[in-house]
Amino acid sequence: MNARNLNAYRNLAAQTAVSEASPIELIVLVYKRLIDNLRLAQKAMEEGKENAEQISKALDLIQKGLLAALYDWAIREILKSRLKNSPEILSGVIEVFRNLEAAWVEIHLMRSGASGADKPSDTVHISAAGAIPAV
Repeated sequence: MNARNLNAYRNLAAQTAVSEASPIELIVLVYKRLIDNLRLAQKAMEEGKENAEQISKALDLIQKGLLAALYDWAIREILKSRLKNSPEILSGVIEVFRNLEAAWVEIHLMRSGASGADKPSDTVHISAAGAIPAV
């Protein structure tokens, strides 16, 4: 199989995966593509090569893909929970956002020089201007 046919096959496989994916599977696919582009950019940087294309693709995926898909899913789930009066549905949304919150707290701790083993107490100090109380 030549390179042109291989690329056509890969594009068809990717389109099929996207068209048949659930909303959550689409988010996972976007994360995978984002990580792939970031790794390609990282490799290009290490080799002293141009990386603008990979960086641009990664930024587009974050701005147009991940955020849009995540918030679209969350809004649908919240509305569904209200229509069905289902606290169980809200539990899933809460869990996802708690995990994202924990990830951002971990990023903050890493950037502020705190040990990853240190757990925030009652307050996470984000800036000198204020703090976000832990729930």
